[in-house]
Amino acid sequence: MTYYYDTMLAEYIKNPGQRGLGLDALADKKFNYEMISYSDISEKKKLSFEEVDLQKAAIYSGEDVYMTYKLYKEQQANPYITNSSVLDSMELPLLKVLSDMEQTGIKIDRDILKGIWLRLEQAISELQKEIHDIAGVEFNINSPKQVGEILFESLWLPSSKKTKTWYSVNAEVLDWLKSEYPIAEKIVTYRHYSKLQSTYIQWLLEVATDEDRIHTSYNQIITSTGRLSSNSPNLQNIPTGNDIAWEIRTAFIPDADEDYLMAFDYSQVEVRLLAIMSGDENLLDAFKQGKDIHQVTGEFIFKTKDISGKQRQFAKAVNFWVIYGISPFGLSKMIDVTQKDAKVYIDAFYENYPKVREFFDDVILWCKRNSFVETMFARRRYIPSINDANKMIQKWAEREAINMPIQWTNADIIKLAMIQVVKMLEDGNYKSTMLLQVHDELVFNIKADEKDELEVKIPYIMENILNNAPIELKVDGAIWKNWKETK
Repeated sequence: MTYYYDTMLAEYIKNPGQRGLGLDALADKKFNYEMISYSDISEKKKLSFEEVDLQKAAIYSGEDVYMTYKLYKEQQANPYITNSSVLDSMELPLLKVLSDMEQTGIKIDRDILKGIWLRLEQAISELQKEIHDIAGVEFNINSPKQVGEILFESLWLPSSKKTKTWYSVNAEVLDWLKSEYPIAEKIVTYRHYSKLQSTYIQWLLEVATDEDRIHTSYNQIITSTGRLSSNSPNLQNIPTGNDIAWEIRTAFIPDADEDYLMAFDYSQVEVRLLAIMSGDENLLDAFKQGKDIHQVTGEFIFKTKDISGKQRQFAKAVNFWVIYGISPFGLSKMIDVTQKDAKVYIDAFYENYPKVREFFDDVILWCKRNSFVETMFARRRYIPSINDANKMIQKWAEREAINMPIQWTNADIIKLAMIQVVKMLEDGNYKSTMLLQVHDELVFNIKADEKDELEVKIPYIMENILNNAPIELKVDGAIWKNWKETK
């Protein structure tokens, strides 16, 4: 039984696409009432709340309580909130889970971070020299204007874009140039290393506590995808890959030397959900037989069983991006093929998974009639623009309608998994704790004497969130001594 309530969360689940979920905005929107602003009572935030006049502080606080109660009563008259399990069974229980994770935080090794910072510093210095040598002159690599002058006026590299004031040297332009021109490739790497150094290494060192712990904040109402967001710092953006960026994760370590970090990651969850929700026999059979779904799709697309690594990557992109209603133009840009080839790939996908097309058509038709779509757990997303007279807006809305049931169901699954895993840990009096949620991955600090049990129990819970599904979800797990090695 839940003994707490959150009016902002209730407002979010009513219509996740809306903005202005703060109490002031809702009071104005729903009750035409302008609330006292904190800026007014604090002399434009010059005073802390403790310094505010007591009578003003009491009125300000009382108004907050009163308006929250009015909003609560208004929400309780809404059948979707009172009859839906999304708020009571998912979002409200998750509040406690997230609060505990935020307070626990995750331990870091400062020396590892400092060592990576120094390696980046040396690499940046060497790249700077190499770039200047190629250019034949020293210039400020951090200045887009000077980079444009060097690339397009001094070295006469081809320019595909020009802003109103100067040449564009954004990531898209440099990515286009780097395969042919070493200086462009080195500038891309220079920018990448500089961002790693300032945005990640320096930031993590600054926000770490005296106990060498990082405490992120999770938000349930920010994203347009139903997923949780992480900020201050954003641990969901810690890089992956094969270069030095990947080393940053080696600095995230267990609480004690004898402990472990354990990570469990849902595998191909959105494609599995597409199979379950569409009921397509070919997709379901591939998963039931334990086949590599990207290999299977590649065989359909390229009409051969001898699939190259590159062809498998193309098939993987098709499997993933079809869920987002991608067009041949969009796919061609994504995997660098012609629009004609991209259309062939997409058509082959629908030809061999025919119920997927039927499922998408049914979702669009339902949304046109009802102006909303739902997840497997009856979470709604209103998309009124699907009936817009503007065909471009309508097409965008159709792509959103196609994607929402799958992507948001995925988000619901990870939330339910977090709630159920934490309940299992609490009921079993385990000392191990859940530390992070990153996309489809959950990261735990595992006590050595609990390792063998939890390696079995945690993935079992995660894989069985859906009841009576024709195929199980699949979870990949790893346990080691730092976050990088769990991947």
